[in-house]
Amino acid sequence: MSEVPTIVVDRSQPSLDDDTLKQVDLAWNTLCEGNPRYFNGGMLAFDSFDPSTNTVHAHTAEYKHHAVHDTIDLGVSLLAVTGVFAAHHNGHAKYMLGKRSPTTHRYGNQFEFGPCGGIDVPDEPTLVLGPDAIISELRREAMEEAGIKLTDAKPVPIAIVHDDDVGSVDIVLKVTLDSIPATDANWEYAECVWLTLDELQTQIQDTPNAFIPTAIVIANILRERADYD
Repeated sequence: MSEVPTIVVDRSQPSLDDDTLKQVDLAWNTLCEGNPRYFNGGMLAFDSFDPSTNTVHAHTAEYKHHAVHDTIDLGVSLLAVTGVFAAHHNGHAKYMLGKRSPTTHRYGNQFEFGPCGGIDVPDEPTLVLGPDAIISELRREAMEEAGIKLTDAKPVPIAIVHDDDVGSVDIVLKVTLDSIPATDANWEYAECVWLTLDELQTQIQDTPNAFIPTAIVIANILRERADYD
């Protein structure tokens, strides 16, 4: 994948029978009781990727149909964008990882490449999201989650990464910054660290459970691409 993909949106949502809807609502209410930050808005759910046209196919869904994955697996995978932020420091490329807050939906207190977040459902009647729209989502996430303002940076696509345990699919974009920026902690990230890939590899080997599974996958992809020094 050499270019940021295009997303084609299907606005028709799969229908669920009454019994399944009741189970979903019960599981969703239980989640909300445990974490009042939950909000059932619209989301894009991943369907497939066509490498011949560099197109992601997705459909609209309710967030709760994804959030109850651990209780009722409806096959709804959240379509998201993940940023891999790199900056040179003392002659070495360092990468930003954020430690997820314990109040996040999954993987609390574990590190991930970021920022990242679900891609918003476009306003009616839009059915196609071009590369600029995906990059705009990453810019928004960077500001909201880490206080990093992306202006002239040009994201480069690395991969599309699946996390079947959680039910998510991430379009991974690498962003090279001029220097390591100051970052702001918030409810999603308790802290941010900058590591070389060698440092990251050592930490993954020593404490693998400190990192979400896709962070380990992305780190391996970066090493295979020799995108470090």
